[in-house]
Amino acid sequence: MSATTMKAVRYDRYGGPEIMSLADLPLPEPGEGQVRLRNRAASLNPYDWHLYRADPALVRTFAGWRSPGEKVLGADVAGVVDAVGPGVTELSVGDAVYGEIGFGACAEYTLARPRNLALKPHTLSFTEAAAVPMGALTSLQGLEAAGVPQGGRVLVIGASGGVGHMGLQLARVLGASRVVAVCSGRNAGWVSELGADRVIDYTRESVEDCGEQFDVILDLVSTSTLRTLAPLLDPDGAYLPLGGLGGGRLLGPLGGMLRAQVTAPFVRRRLVRLTAKALGSDLARIAAWIDEGKVRPHLDSVFPLEAHRDALELLESTHAAGKVVIEIA
Repeated sequence: MSATTMKAVRYDRYGGPEIMSLADLPLPEPGEGQVRLRNRAASLNPYDWHLYRADPALVRTFAGWRSPGEKVLGADVAGVVDAVGPGVTELSVGDAVYGEIGFGACAEYTLARPRNLALKPHTLSFTEAAAVPMGALTSLQGLEAAGVPQGGRVLVIGASGGVGHMGLQLARVLGASRVVAVCSGRNAGWVSELGADRVIDYTRESVEDCGEQFDVILDLVSTSTLRTLAPLLDPDGAYLPLGGLGGGRLLGPLGGMLRAQVTAPFVRRRLVRLTAKALGSDLARIAAWIDEGKVRPHLDSVFPLEAHRDALELLESTHAAGKVVIEIA
């Protein structure tokens, strides 16, 4: 790489992993209120493949109707501040940070706003830190919106995913005394180690027959309807759908959430709707809990930047246990 260019995973049209290429791009210069990061690692999220595939089709309404407006892969990043633009006082060159920046993480350098970053947890490597932001922010903000009571009971459906495995730990941080996780049996061991009091293997047992009631149900897959889950939810409890599998080309994961919105008044259960925000203040709280040993990320696999297509294929398989991370040499 010369002093004026960088390597980045780029896509110019919508499609699958095959559309990605490792391209030489101009080194970006920070503008007003921006910092430049020398990226050390990026993690992948379902958010990413929804964007680059334009799946569901609603993605095109904000990402670009004919072709993607932003063309460099990756929202979650960890790295070192390399340059500071005018007006930035929160961060300095040399600061080790992590955050959720929307796009551009799978590159040697990227630009970011300080409000979307926080100092990296001291106890994590850059690779581990990159696995945290979107999953932790989504689950934290969702659980706080739902209101986990002190001593409360929380059910996490999809507990081995990027959001779910953070959610089961953050539920405990927020005061839950019992956390029940739903995932496949092959992931039961490490999910238990993260603090689940009980693990329901959905391949052998239906969550609807679990025989318990909860104050909050955090649902990351939306394969069960709110109508069938309602008996598991305390009358004063909250149903929090933050993801979904399938759903069709038009609505995708929003399909299950919209069905729950229609059903909620009929089953008399509170539905929490949330659009998570990339807040540096929340990332700072999460970093403190990580350094206190209360939260930790679980990594499935780590790939070099050159193997980005392999990483994306694993992500799209929906069988990753925890997070898929790309290291940037």
